[in-house]
Amino acid sequence: AQTRVLIHLARDDTAQLRQALDDIEGLLKHYRETRQNARVEVVVNGGGLELVRTDTSVFAGRIQRLQREYNNLTFAACQNTIDRLAEDLGTSVQLLPGVITIDSGMAEIMRRQSQGWTYLQV
Repeated sequence: AQTRVLIHLARDDTAQLRQALDDIEGLLKHYRETRQNARVEVVVNGGGLELVRTDTSVFAGRIQRLQREYNNLTFAACQNTIDRLAEDLGTSVQLLPGVITIDSGMAEIMRRQSQGWTYLQV
């Protein structure tokens, strides 16, 4: 059986995001050390999008290192949030390499929960 965890980040708070990344890395290390077949998906929407934008992320290097070290980790950005930024602020959002987009953060969370993923809001 595969362990599947969805982590939701929706606020732009540097201390909170640092703690979340610490927790995510700890989780990934634990799964690797205990040889568990696990997938971790980090969904970002709202203010959480700042984490994965090339122009705003204070953790770009760390995210890229985590992506290199753990092929079972995915960062997924909400397209609705990206579209809203474009409409409201004229902001053209560039995402960090390897970050995927999903139609809607909320829809993804609901889909994953219905597929049996564990949901953690950080």
